[in-house]
Amino acid sequence: MNQQAAKISAGGRIVLPAQMRASLGIHEGDELLISVVNGEIHITPKALALQNALAIARKHLAGSPDLSDALIADRRAEAANE
Repeated sequence: MNQQAAKISAGGRIVLPAQMRASLGIHEGDELLISVVNGEIHITPKALALQNALAIARKHLAGSPDLSDALIADRRAEAANE
C-alpha cells in the first residue's frame, strides 16, 4: 500500500485513505506536519516528528550530563552563596 489516488476537493481538502490512516495510527483531530521536498508533498504525523526529533537529540546528548540536574545544582550553589 505505497500509493493510492486521492483528489483535491473544495478548499484544498484531501482525504487520506482509511487504510493509510489506520496503518499510521492517525485519527480525527490529530495534527500533521506538511512539507514540500523536491516537489513532493510529505505528510508526517506530528507525534512521529516529535519522536524523531527526540531520537536525534538523544544521540547528540548521549554521555552528556543531565542538563536539568546541572541547572538545579547550579541554582542550589547560587542560593548557598547568597
